[in-house]
Amino acid sequence: MTLVELLIVMTVMGILLAIAVPAYSSYVLRVNRTEAINVLLQAAMCQERIRASQGSYDTSLCDINTSNLHYRLSYQPINSRGLTYVVTATPVGSQSEERCGSLLLSHDGSKRTSAAGVSVTKCWNGR
Repeated sequence: MTLVELLIVMTVMGILLAIAVPAYSSYVLRVNRTEAINVLLQAAMCQERIRASQGSYDTSLCDINTSNLHYRLSYQPINSRGLTYVVTATPVGSQSEERCGSLLLSHDGSKRTSAAGVSVTKCWNGR
């Protein structure tokens, strides 16, 4: 093996790594976002079960803590009669590089993001 061959191999490996690492990082961010969306939907289902049985939402009855360390989940304050709620997934750690920002799901099923200029549909559909 000559020095020229070794340099060619190293160059090809460098090019492949330059393409693969950002693609993999983007994939990991999307997977973590999808897991957060799943937990948000579970929290919404829990609130709907509570409203069906009690007549109002009660955010203190649903434990939305999860082992997902990439998002912090919380409820925004509900109105005094318990007729609304908004559950939020805020990215933390390495997930804070996420272009969609925080994901919000409200009592009426509306989906939002905290980031300006991004497509809510694309963020919530995992793209």
